[in-house]
This record gives sequence, structure tokens and C-alpha cells, in this order.
Amino acid sequence: MSGGGGLTITGRQKMSFIDNKRKVEITVQNVDSIPCSIVGNKMVFSAGGSIETEPWQTPWPMPWLESVCRELAMEMVDVSRTKNVRLHNHEEPDQYIDVTARSYIDLTVGQLTDQISGLYPMREAIVDSSGSRRFTYEQLKEGTNDLAKGLLSIGLEKDDKVAFLGLNSPEYVIAQLGVGKTGAVMVPMNAYEKEMHLEFLLKQSNTSTVIMQAGLKSTENIELLYRICPELSVAQPGKLKSERLPCLKNVILISDEKYPGTYRWPEVVQMGKTIDDAALLQRQAQLDIEDVVYMIYTSGSTGEPKGVMLSHRNVIENAASMAERMCLSEKDIVCVQAPLFHCFGCVACVLTAVTCGSSMVMVDKFRPETTLELIKQEKCTVVSGVPTMFIAFMNELEKNNYNISTVRTGIIAGSSCPPKLMREIQSVLGIKNIIPAYGLTETSPCVTATYGDDSEELKTTTVGAPIPGVEVKIINPETNEIAPAGVSGEIRIRGYNVMSGYYNMPDETSMTIDGEGWLATGDMGYFLPNGYLKIHGRYKDIIIRSGENISPKEVEDVLATHTAVAEVSVVGVPSYKYGEEVVAFVRVKAENVLTEDELRQFCKGKISTNKTPKEIFFLEQFPVSASGKSLKSELRRLAFDMTSQK
Repeated sequence: MSGGGGLTITGRQKMSFIDNKRKVEITVQNVDSIPCSIVGNKMVFSAGGSIETEPWQTPWPMPWLESVCRELAMEMVDVSRTKNVRLHNHEEPDQYIDVTARSYIDLTVGQLTDQISGLYPMREAIVDSSGSRRFTYEQLKEGTNDLAKGLLSIGLEKDDKVAFLGLNSPEYVIAQLGVGKTGAVMVPMNAYEKEMHLEFLLKQSNTSTVIMQAGLKSTENIELLYRICPELSVAQPGKLKSERLPCLKNVILISDEKYPGTYRWPEVVQMGKTIDDAALLQRQAQLDIEDVVYMIYTSGSTGEPKGVMLSHRNVIENAASMAERMCLSEKDIVCVQAPLFHCFGCVACVLTAVTCGSSMVMVDKFRPETTLELIKQEKCTVVSGVPTMFIAFMNELEKNNYNISTVRTGIIAGSSCPPKLMREIQSVLGIKNIIPAYGLTETSPCVTATYGDDSEELKTTTVGAPIPGVEVKIINPETNEIAPAGVSGEIRIRGYNVMSGYYNMPDETSMTIDGEGWLATGDMGYFLPNGYLKIHGRYKDIIIRSGENISPKEVEDVLATHTAVAEVSVVGVPSYKYGEEVVAFVRVKAENVLTEDELRQFCKGKISTNKTPKEIFFLEQFPVSASGKSLKSELRRLAFDMTSQK
């Protein structure tokens, strides 16, 4: 992996189960001084170095070919990556072959589920938010098979899109893994989508099947769907012909009630039970690790939502890296509080747990008091989430006691985490091996992460080093040249984790991923000499005051160190005189009092005067997205309105 200044970082030991499923495929692209045509020939090596393809037909024995290919394979087998190499005959250096070597985990999401279930059949796989419904891995395998066969029976084809609208639940996990077995694409969606946004997503994704959970809000999603597709109310299940959503054919309800034009979840599962496994095995034999398995929509805060296409190869390797960072095993119990319509929940929580046979405890709606009680009750060992969730935990612990001493690790990601918060997670919550990470939906999601035993300084000031198989470079966006080590620039990413692209958006894809496979993040950062990455913020978040760039994160980190500050977010607002002014929003800790003047005085000596907020507004609650991130776009609008009134 490449860091700043050409720094190379090596990964630590990975899980043996994943390692045993690794393979390397080597394809000949060109030859010289070899009197036979072997261009296009392939060799596939197992993790142990044995060759899995038929011997090449050559006029006479050339054992050096297999020898040099095996050497290359063993160098690459530890992580998914692709490499072009020239391999020479050591005895006759003028003889060489140019090859493309591709290492990969030879598993689809469905195969991963089945094989882990075979290893830990009686291990508890899923616990629902009430603790009353519990599924072993054997039952998880059976449930995913039954759902997959049921979906096949209602006409689901390979590459069809299956949208899921619901809260974190056993059904969500069964769908996430079961849909993957059919070769269809899981499209997780927010259960609280508004009508216009829901219609856009279903149409843009060409969704053919919708699975919905009932009983979540006053206006049910099925009611919204009846408005969008009035034809559904008179259609036979599976026979929908909608003018506005022409691709949509099937609607499946997780509900005790029957709705016109729809299947009930138990009906589809029961259909699957009556079908022989051969049909499912036949479909699974058609799948490839490069097939898209999840299509996860970005939040759309920068414009129209985009469907990020992620393959089996993308997500399984990324999940394995996260499991390795947290030292997960089948003995761990993972609290899944990040919503599953988000890549963090879908991959970094659920799939990461499945790679190890860990238990998953579902949090349907995040409320700090009920989540802490669930962690205590189920003795969770792993808790991951966005900073907002951990802040809520600490606020609740100020009022009530919860024994969460079983928690040993977790990932914190999704937005910037102030150093003060990181220290409090370790000291107040007692999560000593908390792991700050950086990622995007477009990168499956993880790019960098610390290790659990890294120093407090590294955890509070960086987002760790690139994970194995992922390259990161820092680019001067104006010159497009690599920035020197220690100099900030735009973060670019290349590796197995980079998405296949945005669904049906080729122009947006080409603007994001260049011809060499580098993905432009729009994020600012730089590398320390040890290869750990520091994030400055986003280029679009930069406040330009009197021609000087001001990083909101820098100001946020200073304000967050005040003992009375619970949460802070900094944005820019238009200024006739200076171009932009700095505005801070602050939530004060319970039973504390704070004034604007006190905070400005606090900033003296810590940041320059031009970075000190011109306006400071106090909020009781920050606007957040459905995935728990602070909504800067909403805060910018609020800042504009409030400053305009002054």
C-alpha cells in the first residue's frame, strides 16, 4: 500500500478461514524469446501454492514458467489486488513473459454465509432488538436459502434489483445475504424515505422487487407505494404493471396483515421451502466474485443520489480487513446499531461479523438508553458507530449507570471525531481498543484504520494507515501532482475496494474514477511520516475568509476541548466584506451554562483571530441524517437564516 512519499505499509496477519479461500490468477499478456504461443494462457494457484489449472502445452518442458508464476502468486496471495509484472527465466534472462496477476478471495456473499454456517452451525448468528428472536448460523443458512428460492419462484433473475425498506432486523440480514445467493442486487434503502425520494430511488435503480417492513411510521411505506403505483391495489401479486415504475413487479411485505397486490414475507419463504435446492445451486454456479451484490445510494448531500455498485470481491475483502483490525472471532458479539441501508452497517458491521461467525445483535431504532441496555443484556463485545452515537452514550451515562464492561472494541467512522471525544470513548465508555477509520460508500467502505493497540495520540489525531490492498495518495488538486509528505491535498484511492461505478451514471463515474483507477474523494488530508493519515475536512467544506482557507475541522477540534461542549459543528456563511465568515453551532452538556463570549475567549491563543467564529449559536439538538451524521447542509442553511436576521 502506498502512503505519502512512497511509503509502504504492510498488513498484519489475517484470519485463517479467509486466507484458505484466497487464489491468484496469472494471465500471460506477452512473451519474448519463447518459441511457442502461450499468450492468453492462465495459471490459478491456491493459497497453499498448488496449481489448480491444467498444465500448459509447450514443445518441451519449461519448468521455469510455473516456478516464476508460483513465486509471484505467493507474493500476492495475502490480499486482493491486481498487478502487471515481467517474469524472467532466471537461467536465460532473455526469455520472459509479461503477465497480469490477480489475487482474490474465491467466495461470493452466499458462499461465505454457507461456509461460515458450516463451521459454526450452533453459534448464535442474529438476535433481534427485543432479545426474543434468536437465530443460529444453521438457521441463518436455512433462512437465506428459503428466501433465495422463494425469490427465484416469483421470477427474480440474475442482476435484478431488490430494494429493502426496513429497520435493522433479522429479516434485513436474511435478505442482505439471501438476495446475494440469487445473483440479484440488494438495494438497501432508508425506511423513512419521503414519497418523492422513494419514487426517484426505485425508478433510478430499476428495482424489480421491493421488500418492505410495515408498522414503522404513521404513513406506511406501502401507502406511499400505492400512491406512486396505484395499479398495485388491483394487481395480482407478482403481476404489477406500473406506469411510473415499469421495472417493478413484486412487492413483499413484512407484516401480519395482507395488502392488495403484495406477497407476505412468510409466503415467499414458504414457497422457497417447497423448491429443491438444485435450482438455487444452479443459479449460484452462474455467479462471479466481480458481480455487483449491493447497490447503496449515497446521501445526495452534494446533488442527485447515486447508486454505488459494490461487488462480492469489494465487500468481502473489506469486511475481512475490518474483522482483522478488530481481532474478531466466533466468540464476539457485535452490536449492530449503524443502519443497514448504510455501507457502514451493511458491510463494516454485518458482513464483518459473518466473516468470523460472530453474533449480531440488531438495534432497530437508535436510542442511547435502550441500546446501552441491549449491550448490557447481551454482553456485546463490539460496538461500532458514528460519533453522534458515542456522544449520546456518554450523555446517557451521566444520568444512569449501565454495565457495558464487556465491550472491548469497535469502529468509529462516518464523520470527523474530535480528539476529546476519542479520549472520552476510551476513558468514560471504557472501550480501550476503539478504532478510528476513514472510508466512503464508494470504497466498500473502509480505506484507512488504526489498530486497537495504537497509541492514544495516533487514535486522537489520525484515521490510521491504509488497510491491506488499498493505495492512498495525496494530490495537489490544482496541479494534479503528488503532494510532498506532510503537505495537505486531496485524498485519492485505488484498490480492490473501489466501486464498480455509479449505476447508470457513466459521466459521474468517469469524473470520480480516472483511467488508472484512482478515485477522487474530495477529502483533504496528509500523511505523517509513519504512514498514518490525517483528515482536514472536505474541499467543499473549506471556508475562504479574506482569501485564506480555513478548515472547519480545525475550529471544531478546538471548541470541542471546552469542558462544557458536548457537540460542535462549524460552517461558513456568505459575507460581503470577507467573502465568508465562520459560524459555530454548539450543544452544551447537561447542567452546564456557556455563552458566546466565554467560547470566544476560550479560542484565544488556540486558533488565530480570523478563525474564531464570528457567530456562535447554541442548539439543543443537531440535525442529523438517517445514518446519524451531522447534516452540514442543513446547518449551513440554518446559519444563513440566523445570521441574516441579525
